[in-house]
Amino acid sequence: VKLVGANELQFSLASGEQVLLARAQGLPIVYVLGWWQDYPVAIAAPASSGIVRPADLKGKRVGIPILGGASYIGYRALLSAAGLPEDTARLDVIGFNQVEALMAGKEDAAVVYVNNEPVALAAKGFPVNVIRVADYVHLASNGLVTNEKTIAERPELVRAMNAAILHGLQDVLADPNQAYEICKRYVTGLAQADQAVQRKILDESMVFWKAKRLGYSDPQSWDNMQRVLLGMGLVTKASDLSKAYSNEYLPAP
Repeated sequence: VKLVGANELQFSLASGEQVLLARAQGLPIVYVLGWWQDYPVAIAAPASSGIVRPADLKGKRVGIPILGGASYIGYRALLSAAGLPEDTARLDVIGFNQVEALMAGKEDAAVVYVNNEPVALAAKGFPVNVIRVADYVHLASNGLVTNEKTIAERPELVRAMNAAILHGLQDVLADPNQAYEICKRYVTGLAQADQAVQRKILDESMVFWKAKRLGYSDPQSWDNMQRVLLGMGLVTKASDLSKAYSNEYLPAP
């Protein structure tokens, strides 16, 4: 994001909170294509735990990779949307070891990505209840970002980049099996991984990509994201969201 802000790179992928945090620091980045239509962060807990809604986390131990990034933003947003205080549960920083921590009983629940750890756990015969952030609050998620200089000087490049990404996205949604086979040639280790698990991860990911208009950014998701960041004190004042994202460079519907 910093390289895009400095125009050393013209594009990158970033999530909504990264855009607003960067702009609060004076970086002129702009989100121009919404790839993920909702936030994929969730809480996973053993199916036998009785943890099925945010309030059930009260007094529990919750593992989280780091106290930052999308996982932490999503966790705090979930508590806020459910009207729960920040100290509802005890957060343990466990790195990206959610699967191992849950299976070993070291944590009562863990912050995960809906499309990843629950799939891996199910494949190991360890079913979990999943509390999706997206079921409680709509947040700006992953998409394409550029900078104000590129938009001003090369708007046709931004439109072309968006068109190319959307073409690929449409192809994946239309034929995920072919897309998966193509990815084996480019994604390191994919061909040697558990194919059933990885293919299921693609299916779960695609759920978050589908939309009536691919690439569109919902204004409400940006309002919600800004409220979450303000509530967490990660930004100190509201910014002009019309400068943070744009649907202007998408192909006409």
